[in-house]
Amino acid sequence: MNHLDDDAELYVLGIIAPERAAEIEAHVASCETCRERVIAAEAAAAALAGALPPAPSEAATTERLRTTVGGSASRQRSWFAGAAAAAAVVLAATAAYEGSAAHAASSRLASTNTALLAMAASHFEHVSLTTPPGMVAKAIYARDGAWYYVVVSGAPPGGHVRVESGGTFRDVGALVPGTPATLFVRGVGRVAEIDITGPGDATVARGIPSY
Repeated sequence: MNHLDDDAELYVLGIIAPERAAEIEAHVASCETCRERVIAAEAAAAALAGALPPAPSEAATTERLRTTVGGSASRQRSWFAGAAAAAAVVLAATAAYEGSAAHAASSRLASTNTALLAMAASHFEHVSLTTPPGMVAKAIYARDGAWYYVVVSGAPPGGHVRVESGGTFRDVGALVPGTPATLFVRGVGRVAEIDITGPGDATVARGIPSY
């Protein structure tokens, strides 16, 4: 197996196929370079997690993850992937490395401002979308536009995500309900704008990625 590409970030966010996750876990056990990349991605996601306000269900999610002992990363990830809260993802990924060198290094990163530096050095970016009161939205995305992960707290009923490229807007899918609501999109390339639409196809949030 070659060194990890953007799959390192997708692994930390919990949005990758289980078979690929198993390959990554086996690889990082013996590859220091890729292990450090996963650790940096964890720290970057931890920094991003603070951008969303806490939701009632997140407290229970956090407590369950903190009290989980043992178990595989894949099994933990299958439990919380639907919630897709960045903070929960980071906690689960860290729990998977409990007792390992990777976990120790991750703990050192989390205890310093290195988390913020890792966010700048990682292979994904993020942009806050302009939203109405009571709604917070962010888009996390690969620098090459290979994938986008939209996270919305207080999403409108039936919310959709659309992107603008070359002056043309297109709908890329409905937000998956949850706390927060999310949508993971691949294959759209670099876009000029990311919008969230609500009832009547009205635009309720927008953001401009920078690459």
